[in-house]
Formats: sequence, structure tokens, C-alpha cells
Amino acid sequence: MRFPKTSAAAIIGAALAIALPPAGGIGPAAAFDAVKHFQGKTMRLVVDFKPGGGTDTQARYFSRYWPQFLPGSPRIIVSNLFPNPSGRNFTWKSKPDGLTLSFVASAGTGREFVDPNAKHETAKFVQIGTHAKRDVVLLGRGTLPYNSLLESKGSKVPIVLAEPASAATDLDGKLLALAMLAYWLDAPLKIAPVARSGTADSLLMLERGDITGYIAGSQWYALPKMRPGWFKSGYLKPLADLGHPDTPAVANSEISMPLPNAYTWLTPEQKELWEGIVLPGIIYGKAMIGPPGLPPDITEVLRTAYQKATEDPGFAKGLEKIQGQPIIFIHGAKMQRMITKATAAFKKTLPRIDGLRAKIFARYFEGVKVPTIPEKLAGKIAKVERGGRYIKIAGHRVRLTNARSKITLNGQTVKRGALKVGHSCNIVGKMRKGRYEGRQVDCN
Repeated sequence: MRFPKTSAAAIIGAALAIALPPAGGIGPAAAFDAVKHFQGKTMRLVVDFKPGGGTDTQARYFSRYWPQFLPGSPRIIVSNLFPNPSGRNFTWKSKPDGLTLSFVASAGTGREFVDPNAKHETAKFVQIGTHAKRDVVLLGRGTLPYNSLLESKGSKVPIVLAEPASAATDLDGKLLALAMLAYWLDAPLKIAPVARSGTADSLLMLERGDITGYIAGSQWYALPKMRPGWFKSGYLKPLADLGHPDTPAVANSEISMPLPNAYTWLTPEQKELWEGIVLPGIIYGKAMIGPPGLPPDITEVLRTAYQKATEDPGFAKGLEKIQGQPIIFIHGAKMQRMITKATAAFKKTLPRIDGLRAKIFARYFEGVKVPTIPEKLAGKIAKVERGGRYIKIAGHRVRLTNARSKITLNGQTVKRGALKVGHSCNIVGKMRKGRYEGRQVDCN
């Protein structure tokens, strides 16, 4: 058989083309198979809090419904590792394979600079996404003679708040933000330190007139259900929007936010401090973050699945019902830039925080006396309300319950309805859910 004439160079070139890989020594990279990576696997959402709280409840909602938006529909479990930041520390050391994520309640920016228990670097976490922004709104009773904190300068009527702070080092978060703003605007603010101040406590104190202001978070959206008509009637009004200027407060079901973001009220020097002290803590609310070194392919799959879930009407409806506020989605890539910028600003302003805290505490806390109810009361009943559910004695309002209050009248055990105006009583009680409750009530 005769072959066509071919040069030696051509023969060698053809052989090399068959035998050698492409230039660079490696073949084309195989495309990432997301379904194969996640299918049949178990993902873990790590929560820094005990079971049953808001963050835990939302994480469990995601564990049940988020798999349908993830390639391969992996199983998801929730792990509660507390106290905070134990969960973040665990995720920080986890394998960067997308199967371990932290479900967090805040950005936690710069925590490693102030908390010796933080064994991580916030800016190096991979941000997956967030569905809840962190609103901070100063609310005031409608009786206050001004409609914003900016307008309050020179007024003789102060905004009165009760907050759990007894030293300058306790000033943090939303309380520090408000105090800074009031200090700069020369606002008439009075803050009484209390042992605890939950939502129920604050609403009760607002109703009784003990305080005239309250710093709300998600309650900005929840109050129309908790106290219908308070905003619409003007019983409460917003005095300052202290949230992040990039995500201002949106309307609740009764009113829109009538004020510009407080950031617009500041001077350039004040804005620099605000960006370093306040904004790092309010970048977002609930979110998911992954360990450092998470590969781009896996990161993009997780971010896309997060966005698809929050945009799905059914998923979004259930999530909004749980969290009591609208979904505000921020993509992980944007979050990454925000966290990086905020961390640098926080580190820069950190040396100035303690001095500012000391000035604020000296102005708004020192010398403020907190009205307290003594453990023991004695005197005649001056008023009976709601069939004996409340009695007024020695100037204090006392709650009575047939279940927990042991009540005697002339030595005989009775129900609360047997007590009348004029009875002399000795009461031993304590605070419970913002109310003074009588535990042992002996009357004659």
C-alpha cells in the first residue's frame, strides 16, 4: 500500500497534538455541578441563640422551605450554639464547602476588636444575603410639643426613656446611637436606667405616662397589630429614623416615615463618627454568612438560591408573617462591600468611642433617679380597678392574680374581688413583665 508523501515535521506535529495536553499543561476545568454537590447532603444553619427566639424561628423556617430553591434539595438542620458569638466562631472554622452557614441576627461588624470571645474576623466571612434590614426608630408620645428630634432643641419638655444601662460602658447599639444624636443636636433627653426593658415593659410605661419615648426596631412594623391605631391617631409619632441611610424605614400598615434619615442632620465630622460607631451595627438584621474561603461557584449558588426564595410569593409571605416586617433583600456581594467599608470605619473611630460615651453618660444619666416600687408596701387601698385586678396603695399600682397572689382578708383566704377601697393591707411583691405584682397580700 502506498501512502501519500508527508514531511517528517508534519508527522511529528500531528503526533504531539495527539499526545500532549493544551498549552499550560491542564485541560479545561470541569463545570461546577451544583446538583451533585448538594444532593443527598445535610446542610447546617448555626444560630447563636437558644431555641424558640426570633432568630431561631426564622432559621427553622429556612431549614424547612429553603431546600426547594437549592440545587439538589439538600436536607437542612438548625444547630443552636450559644452564647453569642459561639455560632460564628464555629462557622469560622468550618470547611468552606457551603454546607455550614451561620444564620445571624446582625452584622456584628468589628466585634473582634471589642469582644475577647470573638475568635473570627467579620470582614472575612462570606456574605450570602439578608432579608431583613435593621430599623431603629425613635418614637415619642403625641403629647410632645415637637415632631422630630431636630425640632426639639430649646424645648423644656424632655423625651423620657427607660433603658437598661447603669454605666458609660453599657451605652451601645441603638441607645448609643440615640444618645449621640441627642448630644449633637442638644435635644432635651432624659434616660432613667432600669434593670430590664422589653417591649411589653416599654409599652406599659408609655401607656402609664412613665416615659414619653421608646426606641423601636421591628416594632415600627409590629405596633399597628400590637396597639392598633397608635400611629394613625397620633398617640405615637416618629421623632427620628436612626436606621442605615442606604435602607431607610419603609411605611408600616398605618403611616409612612415622615422624616428624613438622621444621617442627613449631621455635620461632616459627625457623619464620620456615625459611620464608624453606629452604621456598622445596623447594616442588616437577619442574614446568612459562610466561612472564609468559600469558593465562588458555591457562593454564587447560595446567593442565587437565597434571592429566589425571598422573591417567591409563598416563601416571602410566610417569612414576613414570622418576622413581622417587610422583606428587604440585599445581595451578598453588596453586603460584602458594606461590611468591608464598615469594618475599616469602626476600627478607625474605635479610640474615640469611650470618650464620647463618658460625655453622653455624664449628661443624660448621672443624677437621674429611677422611680422604684419597694418590695414591701403597707397602707389603705385608695382605688380598685377591673374587679380587683389592680389596686392602688401607698401611691403604687399593684397587680393581683388569683393564680399567683395569695390574698387574705381578716385572716381568711379570699379572691382578689373581695378587696375594697379602705381596706388596710400589707403587701410583699415584685416586678413581673413590667408590672408590680402582689404575691402575699394580707388585708383587714
